[in-house]
Amino acid sequence: MIQSKPLTGQCPHCGATAERLAYHSRYTLRSGQSVFVFRCRQCRKTFCDRYGTAFYDLKTPEDKVQRAIQQGLEGLCPEAVARVEGVHPTTVQRWVERACLQARSADQKVITSVSAENVELDELHSFAGEKHPDEQESDLEEIGQHWTHVAMARESHLILEVVVGPRTQESATKLVEGAARRLAPGCWPLWSSDGWEPYLFALTVVFAVLIHSIKGKGRGRPKDSQVVPDPHLRYGQVVKQREGRRLVSVVRRVVFGVAELIPLTQISTSLLERLNGTIRQHVAPLHRKTRSFAKRRTALEAQSQLFKSYYNLCRKHGSLKGQTPAQNAGLSDYCWTLRELLTVNAAITSKIT
Repeated sequence: MIQSKPLTGQCPHCGATAERLAYHSRYTLRSGQSVFVFRCRQCRKTFCDRYGTAFYDLKTPEDKVQRAIQQGLEGLCPEAVARVEGVHPTTVQRWVERACLQARSADQKVITSVSAENVELDELHSFAGEKHPDEQESDLEEIGQHWTHVAMARESHLILEVVVGPRTQESATKLVEGAARRLAPGCWPLWSSDGWEPYLFALTVVFAVLIHSIKGKGRGRPKDSQVVPDPHLRYGQVVKQREGRRLVSVVRRVVFGVAELIPLTQISTSLLERLNGTIRQHVAPLHRKTRSFAKRRTALEAQSQLFKSYYNLCRKHGSLKGQTPAQNAGLSDYCWTLRELLTVNAAITSKIT
C-alpha cells in the first residue's frame, strides 16, 4: 500500500474529521512563531496545531529542535549538538526521545505488508555506561554490553526491525518476531544470518507448526504431538572461520528448505554488514573508540529507533537511484522530510475554514 503523504489524524481527542473542527484562537511564541488553537465541535475540546508532534509544549523554536535532531542523525553526539546549539546535553536527549516516539509511530503505520525475497539478520556490538559493570552495584539491564540486532530486506535495503539488548536468545526471538510482523501475508523470504545458534532457534519458534499424531489400529498410545518448523521456511547460514584477525574460509549452508532449490549465492549478509557501517556512522553511541557512548540502554535504543525511521523514510540511497528504502519497497511514493517525520501525528488543519 503506497502512502502518498504522512499518515495523520484529525481531532486528536475523538478522531472527528476536519469539517468538525473550527478555529478558536492563536498565540505567539517568544520566537515569533504563531500557534493556532482549534476546537472540535464533536467533543468540544481544544488543541493547538503542534499537538501530537515532537514540538508540542516546547518553548524552543521548532527550527532549532529540528536542526539539533538532524545533527544527531548525522552522527554528532548529544554533547557536540549541545555545544553547537547552546543548550544542555540533557535537553538534546529529551528532544531525541520526543522524536523517537514520532519515529516509532510512523514506522508502525508505514512499514507494513513488506514483500521481500531475502531477509538478512546481523548484530552490532556496543555498550552503555560501562563495558564491564559491577553486578552488585549496577543495573545490568541498562548498563553493560549491549548489541544492536538488525533485520533488513535485501532488495529494498529496508530495515525491518531493530532490537537493542544483550546478545541472548530472547533478543534474537524479538528480532525475528518483529521482522515477521512487517512482512506481507503469504510472504516467505529466504532468511540469512551468520552461524549464531539463537537465530536458528528463533526461526523455529516463530514459524513453528504443531503436528498431531493419529492413533492407528494397533496397540499402544499415539505418538506425542511434535513442534516442527513450517515447511515454507527457508533459512541459510554464512559461517566464517578466522585465525586471529585473518579470514580463512566462508561456508554457506542451507538449514531449512530444499537445498537443491536454494542457490548458495543467495545466502549472504554482505549488504547488512555494509549497512552496519552506515549505522555506526550515523548513530553516535555506536561510534568506535570515542567518548560518545550512551549512558543508558534506553538512550541507545532511542537513537537506533530514530535512525531506523529516518533511514527508511527520509534518507535517499545512492544504490537505489536516489530513492529511499520505503520508496523502493513501494510503501511511499516520495521522500519524507525530517519535519514530516517529527509531525506525523499532527492533526490535519488545512481544510479548516
